[in-house]
Amino acid sequence: MNQPGQPWQQPMHPPAGDPFQQWAAQRSWRMARDVPGDVLDQLPGPPFHDYEHKGIPLLLAGLHQGMPALVMQIASSYKYTATTGSYYSTTSDRQMTTSKSGTATSVTSVAVLELPSPVPELLVSRRREKSGGLRGLLGFGRSKGSSEGSSVATVQIGDPSRSTNAFTYDISGASPEYAHAVVTPERLHWLYQSFSNFAGLKVPSTPLFRLSGRKVMFWTSRQLFRPDTVDELLGWAHHVTSWIPPAAFQDPAAAAADRQHVPLTQLRLPFG
Repeated sequence: MNQPGQPWQQPMHPPAGDPFQQWAAQRSWRMARDVPGDVLDQLPGPPFHDYEHKGIPLLLAGLHQGMPALVMQIASSYKYTATTGSYYSTTSDRQMTTSKSGTATSVTSVAVLELPSPVPELLVSRRREKSGGLRGLLGFGRSKGSSEGSSVATVQIGDPSRSTNAFTYDISGASPEYAHAVVTPERLHWLYQSFSNFAGLKVPSTPLFRLSGRKVMFWTSRQLFRPDTVDELLGWAHHVTSWIPPAAFQDPAAAAADRQHVPLTQLRLPFG
């Protein structure tokens, strides 16, 4: 395991046959597989603690565009109950539903970049509750709050009356002025449409991100099944940094947001 403050070193003998290890060796990155979920205790807030019973099938660390970076896949288990059908009960004289319960696993792929200077907190998440009508279809809508913090705006993606893939982006944790400077409706619509071709698969997937101190976190529910998808995810995280207005680096809230984090090079990570 690397010690806090030590630079990440290139593995001396990358095992043959693992394309991610070969990708890492070519870029002087480190890689580990099947990492215990308690490593995430060093990374506060979303997306690292969305579920319990976590593991990390893939962990990569190195430099991207001169910035310390992490890429990981987080496998999380959760319990669910799904409706399977319905029938009419003559005993109770009413319609009844049938359901099944079980445990499923979700995968979240995350890229983390570390900026030279901190910026205030800002979270762009997917709203959990169903969107009401067509609110925000053409721009920002006001929100009554969310589990991630104080919501300052929403952006509707798609028409819920026409598409089952329609959803609402929730922007929280920031002042309204900062939020509107970073995430305009046009940018979020462009991000969603452009990201739909991630890894060459035209399958709907919601890209989410968070700014917090020096950390830029970008994540999706898609699996990193090829090494080039790591480059792609890092590229999206880096693109988000271009949306940060210069005034954000002078905001007193930036230092406050950064105090909750450990520098990436000081994380205790299970590299040999």
